[in-house]
Amino acid sequence: MLLLLAVAVVASCADALALEWGVGGPPQKRRDLEPIFQLMKARGLTQYRTGLNLTQDAEPVEAPMFRKTVALAKRYSITLHPLINFPFRYGDRTDRGRYPKGDGEALYRQGYDRTYAFVRQFSADVLDWELENEINLLALDSDGKKLFGRGMTAADFEMPVMEDWAQVLHGASDAIDQINRETGSHLRKVLNTTSTMLGFLDFMESRGVKYDVISYHYYEVAGQNPHRHWNGRNLPFDLFKKLASYRRPVTFNEVNCGEIYKPAYGNQPGDALTEQCLRTLRDTFQYLKNQKDVEIESVMVYELFDEPQKKPPENRFGLMYEIDRPKVALFLLSEFAGGRLSAEELTELRTRGL
Repeated sequence: MLLLLAVAVVASCADALALEWGVGGPPQKRRDLEPIFQLMKARGLTQYRTGLNLTQDAEPVEAPMFRKTVALAKRYSITLHPLINFPFRYGDRTDRGRYPKGDGEALYRQGYDRTYAFVRQFSADVLDWELENEINLLALDSDGKKLFGRGMTAADFEMPVMEDWAQVLHGASDAIDQINRETGSHLRKVLNTTSTMLGFLDFMESRGVKYDVISYHYYEVAGQNPHRHWNGRNLPFDLFKKLASYRRPVTFNEVNCGEIYKPAYGNQPGDALTEQCLRTLRDTFQYLKNQKDVEIESVMVYELFDEPQKKPPENRFGLMYEIDRPKVALFLLSEFAGGRLSAEELTELRTRGL
């Protein structure tokens, strides 16, 4: 009996440790990443999601900059999660005239050629490659509204803009498969969706887009329970069980509180909505850590720094105002990640009941 108990305890600890924690942050071309990775290592954060523009104007700098990022990440034991953006995101169907017809085949070639040329350079360094970001939100109904509270079936996404994006992402996923065949690598293709729009995954798969990992974005306010996820006019559903039905691991790679979207959010300690945000984050982290239905590999908070040059609410999602000005939210994430906390930082959490 004691042996069985010991095995159970070890297994429980292993399950808890399997969940990795991290952040979304700026690319090397915008910030010196070394102090960021130093901070992450101290805070127990091991995952870093950052964007890459695979566009003609970025060609001279993107690969050299990312090579520096890869070297730094290895030094600090950080796992990189690059997010690929294609020219089509910026309305470019021809990739600056490279595919002049701008038709479906042109979009497929854009996705394939851009992905193959870039990803193959890093096939020995980076495992996961995320194919674009929140494309599901480009789907609009006949009234021009996004599909919040809907979008559970592939049929919901049968529209020209989604067909176009399916061509781009099909090309990208085929390119990564080809790299795997050529190099013997096991690179993984990551496909993202948000809210109730899980039918986006089914639609893309039906159009030939192959993926290995689901990326899911989660922003909720106080009192929301992912086991009874809001579903518009339909009955609530268990988010974790629904994700598990796809039989793939999941990364929650954009997580924050929904209170940030409210106009009265003050972004300062003591502000009512800011304090409520902290409690919401704690509850979200606990739900993600304690659920048993789906394999969640990692949780990443969006984002590391505030971006004051942007308009509200996009200016205030940061865990830090700046590299030397952390928010209480960073202390909370560090606690879940098993990172370093000072006595003063622990006091900030304890006095709030966090």
